[in-house]
Amino acid sequence: MAPATGQRLACDLAGGLFLLAVVVNTTLLATIRSLWIVAPLAVVQALLLLGCQEVKHLAAHRSFLSHRGLNDLAGNACASLIGENFTAFRYFHFKHHLATCNDDDPEGSLYALSWRTRWIWALAPLEVFWVAFHLNRVGGGLVPADRRAAHGLSTVSWLLCATAIALACWLAPHAFFWAYAIPLCISGWIDFPLTQAEHYGTAVAPAGTRRAAGELAHDVTLPFGLGWIMLHRSLHSVHHRQPNAVWIAAPDRLREDASATPVAYADFARRWLREGPRLWLTSTVAKAGS
Repeated sequence: MAPATGQRLACDLAGGLFLLAVVVNTTLLATIRSLWIVAPLAVVQALLLLGCQEVKHLAAHRSFLSHRGLNDLAGNACASLIGENFTAFRYFHFKHHLATCNDDDPEGSLYALSWRTRWIWALAPLEVFWVAFHLNRVGGGLVPADRRAAHGLSTVSWLLCATAIALACWLAPHAFFWAYAIPLCISGWIDFPLTQAEHYGTAVAPAGTRRAAGELAHDVTLPFGLGWIMLHRSLHSVHHRQPNAVWIAAPDRLREDASATPVAYADFARRWLREGPRLWLTSTVAKAGS
């Protein structure tokens, strides 16, 4: 069901305010030299970077902004921050929704390569770029022929962004470290349990199996209203039930679902430390990932 016009406009306004917050906070971090100010702003930047990755996700579903061109522009910009090809991500992610947690799910070959040690959490900032490489490699092969031009533009986008970041490291190291490198590390450590939680503990089904996707995912609740600054990226079951719904309504949909079983961030983190990383232990996908 398409969102109502008023809800769609509210979502556009919220999305615009979020992007403005990213620009303002980045500018402050690049120009202010006081450690007492930039240190807390770097933590805010880390949360905003997580929101940027949710912008990429929402834009892939064309649900971040109602204007298609601006939606894809925002998606390309946010994907480029971590070296991802936005168009490749879009079709990788579409395939994930069509084959959630079965042997056709492209996420399988990624999790089949996951380390089994809990120390992988400490390496989460580096894993961000490994995942980007994997998505670009696998997702690029899923892009339809009539979308190859868009794929090429997305490649140009992330290469230009990578060049700009490299130049910032050389010419403006203060801005590079406080507005990008340090927040990226923090965001990687914060986000790691959320990505692990998405389909944690879900049995992998044979290829072609279709199940109610919302029942295969988990919702993780965050303290202090942090879900809003991260665009509710932690409500993954809510998303799988209505992939194209507006993000600002996600908390309401969670509250209205009598069958929902959300878990607190700290509770999932403790479970993960007990049970270990999410793996993809099926022979088919393990062979595909080797």
